[in-house]
Amino acid sequence: MENISYNLKFATLCAKYNLGLLMNEPEPITGGLLHRMYRLQTDKAQYAVKVLNPQIMQRDTAMSNYIFSEMVANLAYQKGIHAVPAIVSNGSSMHEVEGQFYLLFPWVQGKALPLDEIDLDCCKKIGAILAQLHIIDFSQGTDDHHFETLKASNAAVENWKELALKGEQQGAEWSSLLADHLHKIENWESLIHSSASLLTNHYVISHRDLDPKNVLWDEQKVPIIIDWEAAGPIHPTLELIDVALYWSGSESGDLSKKAFSNLINSYLEHGGEIYADWQVVLNYGFLGKLEWLAYNIRRSLGLESSDDAERELGTREVIRTINALHDYADFIPQCLLWLGDLEEGSA
Repeated sequence: MENISYNLKFATLCAKYNLGLLMNEPEPITGGLLHRMYRLQTDKAQYAVKVLNPQIMQRDTAMSNYIFSEMVANLAYQKGIHAVPAIVSNGSSMHEVEGQFYLLFPWVQGKALPLDEIDLDCCKKIGAILAQLHIIDFSQGTDDHHFETLKASNAAVENWKELALKGEQQGAEWSSLLADHLHKIENWESLIHSSASLLTNHYVISHRDLDPKNVLWDEQKVPIIIDWEAAGPIHPTLELIDVALYWSGSESGDLSKKAFSNLINSYLEHGGEIYADWQVVLNYGFLGKLEWLAYNIRRSLGLESSDDAERELGTREVIRTINALHDYADFIPQCLLWLGDLEEGSA
C-alpha cells in the first residue's frame, strides 16, 4: 500500500461544494483516532469537517463502507434516533478535492461528556438508544453481498510474531511489551475462534462504536449520536457488553457495577434481547481490541502511514491497547459475576 499524507485544501473544498467563503483558518477539534476533525466557519454556515485518513481510503472496501455507514446513519435518523448524518452534495455524502476525501456535517451544539460527568441517567438513555438501534430494520438499504463482506472483514488473521520482529528491528517503544504478550495474544485468539461459531445465530446492523466520545449532549441532556463510519453488522449481545463497559468506566479503569447494570437493564426494558451466553460474548470481545492493536502496530511501524504524527499516535495506541487487553482479560471473571447478579435480580 502506498504511503499517502493528508492533503488539506479547505478553500478549494468550500468553492467546489458551494459552502461559502472561508472566514478563518479551520480549527482542529477533538475527534476519533483514525481521521482528523476541523471546525470550519464560512459566511454561510459552520461545519464539522471529517478529513478521512488517506491510508484508510486506499483500502478496496473503504469507499463502499463509508457510503454504507452513511445510509445507516440516515435511516437511524429517520427512525427517530438523534443521529447526525453527513451533508449530501451532488447526490453523495463523499466530498473529494485533489484525491483527499471529506465528510461534512452541520455544526452541532453539544459536548461529549468526560467520564466523571457520566451519571446513571446517561447510562439509561444510552441503553434505550442501543435497544432502539437493534430493533430497526436496516435491510431496505443493504444488500446481502455487502453485509457478508462486512462480516468477513471482522476475521482478519495477523502474524503477530512478524509484527513483533519488525518492531524490534525498528526499535519501537512497544516492541518488548508486545513480545512479552505474544503467548497471551495466541490464547485470546483461540478464545475468539472458539466463540465465533457460537455467535452466528443473530446479527444486527448498528453503530458499533457507541462510546462516550461519539455521543454529544445538548443543554437538555439529549444524546446526539455522531461518528457512524464504523456502522455495520454485529452480534447485538456483543455490542451491548461493549457499550455497557464503555459507559461504566472501562476506559478509566474505575468500573461502576451500578452504571453497567443500569445500562443493560434499560436496554432490556426498551425491547432489547439477549441472544448468547455471556462467557462466549466476552471471549469474542477480544476481537475488536486485537484488530485495533494490529492496525496501530502497522501505523506505528510506518506500514500504514509515513506521517510522523500518525506514527506517534499509533505508538501510543499500541501501548494503551495492550494494557487495555490485559485489563479486559483480568476483568472477565468479575464481569461474569456482575451479569449473574443482574440475571438473579431480574428473575
